[in-house]
Amino acid sequence: MIKFIAAGLLISSALASSAYSAFSEVGIFGTPTNNPGQGKTSAEIIAVTADGMTLVYSDGPANALGMIDITDPTKPLPLGSIDVGNEPTSVAIKNGEVFVGINTSPNYMKPSGHLLVIDLASKMEVARIELGGQPDSVAVSPDGTFAAIAIENQRNEDINGAKIPQLPGGYVAIVNLVNHSLTKVDLIGFSTIAPNDPEPEFVDINDLGEIVVTLQENNWMVVIDPNGNIISEFDAGLVTLKGVDNKEDGELNMVDTIVNVRREPDAVKWIDNEHFATANEGDYKHEAPGQAKRGGSRGWTIFNKDGSVVYESGASYERLIASAGYWPERRAEKKGVEPESVEVATYDDARYIFVGAERANAIGVYNANDLRNPELVTILPTGFRPEGLLAIPQRNLLVSANEDDMRNSVTIYSLE
Repeated sequence: MIKFIAAGLLISSALASSAYSAFSEVGIFGTPTNNPGQGKTSAEIIAVTADGMTLVYSDGPANALGMIDITDPTKPLPLGSIDVGNEPTSVAIKNGEVFVGINTSPNYMKPSGHLLVIDLASKMEVARIELGGQPDSVAVSPDGTFAAIAIENQRNEDINGAKIPQLPGGYVAIVNLVNHSLTKVDLIGFSTIAPNDPEPEFVDINDLGEIVVTLQENNWMVVIDPNGNIISEFDAGLVTLKGVDNKEDGELNMVDTIVNVRREPDAVKWIDNEHFATANEGDYKHEAPGQAKRGGSRGWTIFNKDGSVVYESGASYERLIASAGYWPERRAEKKGVEPESVEVATYDDARYIFVGAERANAIGVYNANDLRNPELVTILPTGFRPEGLLAIPQRNLLVSANEDDMRNSVTIYSLE
């Protein structure tokens, strides 16, 4: 039984009205190819060399970086792996060097980690910078002068009812890539949820060197200048979802309303120097008057860096994905399709925003030339649980790193 309230008509109309070129899958790479004999492998966060020919991805289960030759994107080839000793949490590439967040935490109460710098040509370690906490996301500034790392110091979900605060709190580390000095940006005291335990999740850097960071469990966002000064900090806000399926009953019934859901953004990506997009996955349960207990607003948002909302997808993102046939019924009562990843890039004269749905195994592709009215172009199937998206506009390519599959994979798409 399916009740969409014209959702099917909505997607067909949106796609039919699009005058933009289409993305299509052209290649797929199984990560076990890089790790023969390895029990489990994964591709989570992915980066590309400046020439657009080599992919490097974090492989947490193997404590390694995997590499792929995409000279011919229809026939991706294994380039082997680099052992990094401990769990890589994120990866970025700049000026021939790979920057990797490495989690070395012995337990949740003693988080630790370092930024590992590797020369890609020789595959040799160049530097190791201690971060003082457990890293998550890593980004390198466009000019290559510094890296920003989200030091999450994540909570232990097996104690205290998975609630925060669980100290120590997280912060943002800014690493000078010339002298390897570290600046710690304190985020304590901002959020209304556990203000003494910020949990930074994802960072990105714009052309001005400004850092945006999501504090997912805290439902907060912070913008920081290159010197570590706070430009703005604000509540990520609430969304009321109308016309979603909030019941796991074996049927797709897009008829429910969920009032005042915290966005709890995961990935964030600058669109220009004033705006960024967030994928509002959610990762926390919090009881507050008038709010839904479970966070994650099942969609995506465009913010101005002052905190004002320029565009909110509301329920439309999930409805469009479900109407295209990508619906995880088992997640209906939880967080639905769970938008986790976001990427932004310009191909020719069209600016695109890509939003990956972790539980639906799909990517929503939007033309965002008009930031107040993004237009759906297509929905792409991915491997299981797309975690990282990567645009390679100079080659008209898009890549999805899929972290949990029987053949844990990397999918390559081309813009025709």
